[in-house]
Amino acid sequence: MEHFEFYEKYGLEMEHFSNCLYSPTTSDVALCTELKNALKDGDSLPSSMSDCPCLSAFGSPMNLYNTYLGGFPDGAERNYTLFLDSVAFVSSYLNYNYADDDKNEPAIKWEREYIKTMKKEAESNTVFDVYFYAEISVQDEVDAESSNGMGPVALSYCLMIIYISLGINRIKFSREFFISSKIVAGFCGVMSIVCGVASTIGIYMWFGVKLQLIIMEVVPFLSLAIGVDNIFLLIHAMTEKEDQLRREQPSLFIGLEHNPKAIEEITTTIVSESLAYIGPSIFMASAAESVAFAFGSISAMPVVLWFAAMACCAVAINFCFQMTLFLSVLTLDKRRELSGKYDIIFKRASSVRAQAPAAGPETQQTAEPLVSLEPKTPAPEDARRSVTPENRTLTDVLDYCVDVYASFLTYKIVKLVVLLAFLGWTLWSIYSMESLDQGLPQKEAMPSDSYMIEYFNALDVYLATGVPVYFIVETGYGRNPDTWSLNDESVETIFCKSKDLCSTYSIPNIMNALANHGDKTVTHISPGTTYSWMDDFWGFVNPDSECCRVDTEGDYVPIETGNDTYTSLRADDATCLATSVDIPPVPEAQYMSLFSMFATASAGTSCSYGGGSIYRGQFSIDSEPIPTVNASTPAVRLNSSGYGNEITAWSYMVTGTSNPTQQRYIDSYKQNLAAAEWISEKTGVDVWVYNLTYVYFEQYLTIIHDAYELIGLSLAAIFVITTLYLGNVFYSLMISLMATNIVVLVLGLMQPLDIMLNGLSIVNLIIAAGIAVEFCGHYVRFFAKAHGTGDERARDALRQVFTSVIFGITITKIIGLSVLTLADSRVFKKYYFRMYMMVVLCGVLNGMLLLPVLLSTIADVKNFFLRRGSQKTDLPSAPVTRVD
Repeated sequence: MEHFEFYEKYGLEMEHFSNCLYSPTTSDVALCTELKNALKDGDSLPSSMSDCPCLSAFGSPMNLYNTYLGGFPDGAERNYTLFLDSVAFVSSYLNYNYADDDKNEPAIKWEREYIKTMKKEAESNTVFDVYFYAEISVQDEVDAESSNGMGPVALSYCLMIIYISLGINRIKFSREFFISSKIVAGFCGVMSIVCGVASTIGIYMWFGVKLQLIIMEVVPFLSLAIGVDNIFLLIHAMTEKEDQLRREQPSLFIGLEHNPKAIEEITTTIVSESLAYIGPSIFMASAAESVAFAFGSISAMPVVLWFAAMACCAVAINFCFQMTLFLSVLTLDKRRELSGKYDIIFKRASSVRAQAPAAGPETQQTAEPLVSLEPKTPAPEDARRSVTPENRTLTDVLDYCVDVYASFLTYKIVKLVVLLAFLGWTLWSIYSMESLDQGLPQKEAMPSDSYMIEYFNALDVYLATGVPVYFIVETGYGRNPDTWSLNDESVETIFCKSKDLCSTYSIPNIMNALANHGDKTVTHISPGTTYSWMDDFWGFVNPDSECCRVDTEGDYVPIETGNDTYTSLRADDATCLATSVDIPPVPEAQYMSLFSMFATASAGTSCSYGGGSIYRGQFSIDSEPIPTVNASTPAVRLNSSGYGNEITAWSYMVTGTSNPTQQRYIDSYKQNLAAAEWISEKTGVDVWVYNLTYVYFEQYLTIIHDAYELIGLSLAAIFVITTLYLGNVFYSLMISLMATNIVVLVLGLMQPLDIMLNGLSIVNLIIAAGIAVEFCGHYVRFFAKAHGTGDERARDALRQVFTSVIFGITITKIIGLSVLTLADSRVFKKYYFRMYMMVVLCGVLNGMLLLPVLLSTIADVKNFFLRRGSQKTDLPSAPVTRVD
């Protein structure tokens, strides 16, 4: 840039750029003559521009156009003139990155000031579109979103309190609404979930687990989605048992508000029978979900591990709170309701309408218990439900609709259509999941108004190259020796490329072949100059060059650009090696001191071999990075040990290709791993590959295997838990089969909804398997207890659980999830709102449509074969006739 500023002063920058496109390693002699003739008074060419070289200020050839230009036509690497059509310029500034976080604070502060400056520049610049990024950008944007993301969580909890208060009364605004409402109970139930979440987070923080955005925002949602189901189911069961008791023993409720003893006994009966009715199903679902989530925590992916571990703990703790604390609240709330007191204010109503007509002398209290804990025989269906439309309550309408729906599912043609439809859906889902994309773009985790989204979009459009890729040689790695004899010719031949002794299959030659002779769509390595540190080291210490100079004390004299007097005096200093020394090899006694000089020397026009400019950060001495050199750093003295005793690691850098899609990143990583393996096999030196993004994309090497393993273990855990609870392998197998089908259907819908396979989606699939127990477990339990034909058992089970599943599980989840549409991040909208809605949709369809049809069909087929076998057994034996 220093050179181009000088050319720009005389309007020759584009001409110089165009000339250097053809010969990027030579001098622009014609332009230089024109420039010298155009010099104004007082101007002179810097010494580094004496012949207008096609070199950067530090001596690097101007042939990396694909790195700092963007938006140029295809084929520009072969026809350099096409670079003139570039529409973007890419510039990078490097800060030191220390292993000690405290030392990085100045760089972080600088980056934040840089971001503020660039935001102002982007707003004020009317000529260019400016896009920018710093290493701290992603973390700062995620932290900002996390601090602003608790609003949807709080809103979701408030909506749950309202829904519980209204929904449990079927949204019936009667005169006694505030007597039968469950506002306080709903609030306490939601607070018990909050306590469960707080307890879970507190436990993990106690053990030093670092909280993440996903954990802080999604675990509360998940706990709410599961916990509110249980709250609703408990309250709904108590309402149903109370209604049943009112129908069977209406006399118990006459004048009840003035009889505390009767209120206590009736409340005890209602709570105990309600818990016996729905408690086992809640326990089965909670246990299955908790164990299923526990298996997710065996994953090596941190987001999966900690999310699954926290979800497992949260479900278990919520269950304990709901079966103890919340059940106590429900008991007290039921006593309040039976006493005729208003909700919230706990004041008895001025007048309470009669609960049932007077029943005569037989209703008087006796010494016997007011209510029996033994289950009563229900009244006939006709006696429990009014058949007159005008007298039918909303509850009666819902029960009537359930009966119609259950009867509709008993038609054979309906069963056939349902089974064929789900079979087709499942097969299509299996086909769709085969083409599922992998990855998680960074911009999806950013807030919608973040400057980072425009930056990532610009990279996808304009960037032609990617981040550097390092092929690393390390002592002691794999088959590598603990110490390299780098002066040994048999070793040098593997690590050099410019001498006759260098092998055709040396590592630098292979790097050059990969970059410039391979298909970049296959190698994922951009064309460009590749460097060999050993060759540059030989050039640096060569006495014929001007690179290595020492003073009279033997201390290295560094290169300085822009100071002609210093450069002239430096040329008179002694060379590091005597002019009679032939390179290679480098004298063993001076090897480490010369290498230390080389590794920290800056390049310039007088010496392009300075390793500090080209190989900064690519060497390790005595298993430690070379220290940062500044003005106060003592000079390296010749014949000393320099910065250590031996070189223990170094890398060969190439430039990766731009990867506009996540799959391209994954393919690039796989291809470079294969290249490292091939290099190791060909040279006998074990090499490993590193790229800044590989730490993240490592998970995608085994993500399909991990998905099968984690989801499979979760399904197996569900099967074991339900088998232990139900004591029946067949019904446990049906629950596991439905859970598997729900997972498959969700997987099939991910592709059309633009949801990728990654750690988040795997967690959600594990959650889908656990939540499937809620949609299917309650129905299976009541179907197993029912008697009669398959259709009769299906109708009876649907009457028992349909409204609870719809109002207590499905709608609660839909209301809670709908708040996620307010989230500012696409991660939450796609991986939580869309995926959880898919889970709810697939769960309710499988649990309330496919499962009743499948179980009733299997039961009827089983009964058919049992009757047929019984008929064969009952047939009289035919007489036997002997024929002679």
